[in-house]
Order: sequence, then structure tokens, then C-alpha cells
Amino acid sequence: MFKIDMHIHSVLGHDSIIEPDDLVPIARREGLDAVCVTEHHDYSLSSPFDEISRQTGFPILRAMEYKAREGHLLIYGVNVGRGDMPSQMPMQHVIDWVHQRDGVAVPAHPYQGDMFGSCLGDRLSDLTNLWAVETLNGSASQTENEQARQVADQLQAGGIGGSDAHGPTGIGKAYTIFSKPLITMTALIEALKQKNYQTGSRTGLSN
Repeated sequence: MFKIDMHIHSVLGHDSIIEPDDLVPIARREGLDAVCVTEHHDYSLSSPFDEISRQTGFPILRAMEYKAREGHLLIYGVNVGRGDMPSQMPMQHVIDWVHQRDGVAVPAHPYQGDMFGSCLGDRLSDLTNLWAVETLNGSASQTENEQARQVADQLQAGGIGGSDAHGPTGIGKAYTIFSKPLITMTALIEALKQKNYQTGSRTGLSN
């Protein structure tokens, strides 16, 4: 059993209070085996975590969170910068773009409303080329997570868990459980495509 918090932000992305050097000690305390840092809009922002991972011997994978026209996507396995994909592109376009490059694009908290009350919602069911959906987000409500799980099942997509932590106490609140250690992005991408994983949380909730 290998637990990865698949959705974490740090101060490097300018919208979190998690200091990079604090991430590993907290992750270990929470019983995580690895984490994935997903700064907004630019993969390169998280580059200092490569050295932290080397120094600590703790797997820190790097991805990014992209803001599409309809909602947010977690992009794994494709190193996207601001110049590669402007924000607010149609979600299906971005999913296909990532898919063509052998990455995995995962709709994040699809039923959680933003500050204006809008979200991807039931439009999730219209998307194609999805390997997985974030069905357990640490900042979303139980109802919102259950709605995401129901549609993921309809789409025959896997369901991942991530804390969406923007503060130290959120780290490890939700995570994904894999059957074997995954310490490279290549291995993670292969595992996501196999859909052989489940979600877990600090409180024991899963879906």
C-alpha cells in the first residue's frame, strides 16, 4: 500500500502558506509515502522540490493545476508552462492535448463551486479521454465528492484523492492508495492509466 497526496500547493505558487522545507516532515507525520505538488498554471514553479526530494529521500512528484474555461484540471506527466497553454482554454481541448503527449489530465473538484458559484458540474459526463477524476478532494464537501465519484463511475474512469492543501494542516487530508511504490512520474502515469487504485483520507472516508 503506497499513499500519495496527489494535490498540494506551496508558497511557490503564491496562493498557499506551505513552505517547501516543511512539506516532507508533515507528509511523513501524516503517514504519506509520497506527495505530488501541483502549483497553478506553471510546472516550473515547483522545481525547488526536486532538490528537497533528493536531500530528504522522500518522493516528491511534480504536476500542475490548470484553469480551463469550465473548471480546473490536474495535469500529470506533461511539463506545462504559461507559454504552452494559455489559461481558460476549453477543458476538452486541454485534455486531448495532454492525452496526445502521453500525460493524464484529471478534472479537479468538479462539483465544488468557485467564488462565483460556478463549477464544471454535470458537464463532466460529456468529457472524453479521461483516465481519472478527482473524486476525493480534501477541500470539497462530502456531497461534492460523491457527485464526482458517481460520474467517474459512469465514465469508467479511476478516482483519485488529494488534499488540495494550501496550508500545513491540510496535507494528507485526502490521498490516493496504490498497490506498489511509485517514485517517478512515469510510474505514476502508468498506474493512473491502469485505474487500479482507491482513495483514502485522514478521517477514514473513501469513495
